[in-house]
Amino acid sequence: MQENQRTSKPAADRAEDARAASKARILASRAAARRAVLLAALLGAVFVQEFCSLSYLTASADEPAHLPSGYTYWKTGDFRLNPEHPPLIKLIAALPIVLFMNPVVRWDDPNWTKDPPDQAAFGMRFLYSNNADEMLFWGRLPVVLLSVLLGWFVFRWARDLYGPRAGLFALFLYAFCPNILAHSRFVTMDLGLTCFFFITVYYLWRFTSLGGLRNLVLAGAAMGLALASKFSAVVLLPLLPALLVVAALMPRADEARGAPLARLADFPKAAGPGPRLFLAAQACALVIVVAFFLVWAISFFPRDPFFYVKGLAKVNANHHPEYWFYLAGNFKQGGWWYYFLAAFFFKTPAPMLLFILAGFVLIRVPPRPSWRDEGFLLLPAAVFFVVSSALASNVGIRYVLPVFPLLFVFTARITDFVLHRRVRTIAAGALGAWLAIGTVRVFPDYIACFTDFAGGPKNGYKYLDDSNLDWGTDLKRLKTWMDEHGVERINLFTPYSVMPGYYGIKFDWYEFMRKEPPPPGLYAIGSQILVRGLVAAKMEGYATDWLVRYKPIDRIGQGFFIYKIE
Repeated sequence: MQENQRTSKPAADRAEDARAASKARILASRAAARRAVLLAALLGAVFVQEFCSLSYLTASADEPAHLPSGYTYWKTGDFRLNPEHPPLIKLIAALPIVLFMNPVVRWDDPNWTKDPPDQAAFGMRFLYSNNADEMLFWGRLPVVLLSVLLGWFVFRWARDLYGPRAGLFALFLYAFCPNILAHSRFVTMDLGLTCFFFITVYYLWRFTSLGGLRNLVLAGAAMGLALASKFSAVVLLPLLPALLVVAALMPRADEARGAPLARLADFPKAAGPGPRLFLAAQACALVIVVAFFLVWAISFFPRDPFFYVKGLAKVNANHHPEYWFYLAGNFKQGGWWYYFLAAFFFKTPAPMLLFILAGFVLIRVPPRPSWRDEGFLLLPAAVFFVVSSALASNVGIRYVLPVFPLLFVFTARITDFVLHRRVRTIAAGALGAWLAIGTVRVFPDYIACFTDFAGGPKNGYKYLDDSNLDWGTDLKRLKTWMDEHGVERINLFTPYSVMPGYYGIKFDWYEFMRKEPPPPGLYAIGSQILVRGLVAAKMEGYATDWLVRYKPIDRIGQGFFIYKIE
């Protein structure tokens, strides 16, 4: 009998182990299903917020140049319009118009035939001689989809580094970042650059960590797409060898255990700094070849070998060297070296700032991947931020947009620490709710979102201007306001090239820059020009300091202040 017990006990144990293993598989499957639902919900939140806000927005300042340019590239192969930006995003945005619409275009328009063409005048005629809203919708939709693609890669990199829960947290930060949402809805270069810059660094990290020619080729392809999106992607050219050299000289503990001579695809297995540097040089050359071939193809194979350098030389060519930049009530020619630091603080929601700060404060808290892994996040972010601070005009947080997704992935490192204790989870949940509710509340005015530390969107004009505040997109809502208030005609001024009459607005164009006070009447004045009016009043004695002189009776989104002058 004792012998039977001895033989039956292991069988019982095996059955119990099988039941436990089955239960564990069921629990793991349920957890994976919950994560998949949350992933789909967060990616859906990115898409829905951007897609639903499209109908509110009239053309931004740059879109009448960018969208028609892309159309002319497809139809003529002529890249004369808008040469200060590479063609990729313009081509992507214009493709649905080429495929699904048949816009009326006057190819004999002198604004097109003269050399150089007048991109502003041609673009305005192209847009408003057709169904402008429909063209803007189709042109913006590909940029919205690029933002969803970027959200997926944010999740993927954070998951690879810190686990699936961290991937969801990084994606949550991305999905409710007003700066990402703001610039994912326009035919401009900033979101496209951000997307492909991030993917480039991601696949470069995968190559140095896992090897594989596929990862290296994908890094090269993404780099080519970044370079073809915006000229500021040239920052990748010094970053590429720098990151590869760091990976070669400072391998992780689990690397460099293989043979001294390894294939390029086996980069992490090569032992010794010499062979690794040799492989890094090969990798750098391959990425650059792939990238520049793609740039050449996207530019329709120009014969001039210096076509990209010539385009790069035109960046900021139309910027006025004596322009007075604006920061927190002050104006300065040439701007401030710390402008983007200040803009980052003013434009980043308060809970998001606290999350990012926690990521740095808790940098030594497990889980702690190799410092080199996190270096692939922080070094590109720092280099891009510093270069932009040194070279970019002080007009918009959008110029450092690629920094945000990298910081979101890095910040996701605190996920396990936060979820380890209930009080931490509750605190993080409160911050997350603050972030999500605050972002949803500013819909669709993401472009004018400011941190609660600065008083929120209503006080944004006190700190920043230009594309941080107003980009000329509120004409539809101005028309709605006029209809609701029984206003048939209004005095109007906005600094942007807009077509109020296209939206049925009856107006008298008011010359804002004048030294005499305005006559009695009802006025709709763009937020951007009101800020510029402060410097005109201070420097040239104009009566344009309306933000000081008069109290508005209403605001249209964040784009227009409404004044009633008695």
